Amino acid sequence: MHFQLIVQKYSLGMLLSAPTPVLGGFLHTTYRLDTAQGSFAAKVLNPAVMARPEAYSNMIRAEKIARALSAVVPAVCAIEADGSPLVRIGDEYVMLYPWLTSKPLFPPKLTPRHAAVVGDLLAKIHTYALEAEESPSDKPEPNDWDALRELAEERDADAVWLPGLCDALPDLRSMERDAAIEIPAKQTVAGHRDLDPKNVLWKGLEPSIIDWEAAGPVDPDAELLDALLSWADDGRGNLSREIGEAMLAAYRARRSDPDADWEALCAVSAKGPLDWLAYNIRRASGIGVSGDSERHVGESEVQKTLRVLARRREELAEIRRWLEG
Repeated sequence: MHFQLIVQKYSLGMLLSAPTPVLGGFLHTTYRLDTAQGSFAAKVLNPAVMARPEAYSNMIRAEKIARALSAVVPAVCAIEADGSPLVRIGDEYVMLYPWLTSKPLFPPKLTPRHAAVVGDLLAKIHTYALEAEESPSDKPEPNDWDALRELAEERDADAVWLPGLCDALPDLRSMERDAAIEIPAKQTVAGHRDLDPKNVLWKGLEPSIIDWEAAGPVDPDAELLDALLSWADDGRGNLSREIGEAMLAAYRARRSDPDADWEALCAVSAKGPLDWLAYNIRRASGIGVSGDSERHVGESEVQKTLRVLARRREELAEIRRWLEG
């Protein structure tokens, strides 16, 4: 990446030190830039992602959603250059953000008070009822798990994660079938669609919501269910009822969900992690990666997502008791 071209494009003055990579991203690469105009986070977008025909327009759409929702929640929006939040530098795309000193929190540091703040923010997003147009990439496509297993075997029959994938195939096929049912959404709004703990930064109890690139149309009840799954995880493979109910109470204080079909929503909710698993099987197999480091991320995410999916049914049964209680 040509960092000097970035600072020139955004009129940031001279670089005061060498850019440093920021840990934590699973798709893109972020660097801290210290310049004469201040400190910034430069997100260099994954070339394989940006090679998709719909990627550019989806990124622009997502940033428009973030800017609109910043009227009601603390959304961190990209800085524009030449009227666009997405800038091409050479062969790569870059998004620039102000540098924040706040940090994400994970178990056991997450408390019911944090969960309540997030529940309230999510309800604000949903009650704002911002509409978002669907794009072709919003239409779910089924994953062929046998073909993915064959791909993995062809690429590396000794991959450490391959036995786990093979053992999980019956459950993956079943979850894929269940996730394919169509639920007529009673309401569709623009949502974040990836509101898990890594995407909320904290300074005390003051949050900032980052990484809006997945933002788009969503059933608000489905997004609430996903948020409960991710925020109530205690980090040891169990759910914290105290944290989950704190989030749910704060959400319902602002928005009710009396007609939600939680059984159907629980089945459909597996589609996100199933698609993430399929994507990372391809990455771990060397498809669409720029180097070994990205392939290793794929390997790690395959193993992590298989563990998440293995305990998903039990977790959903517990969350349904909270929701229907």
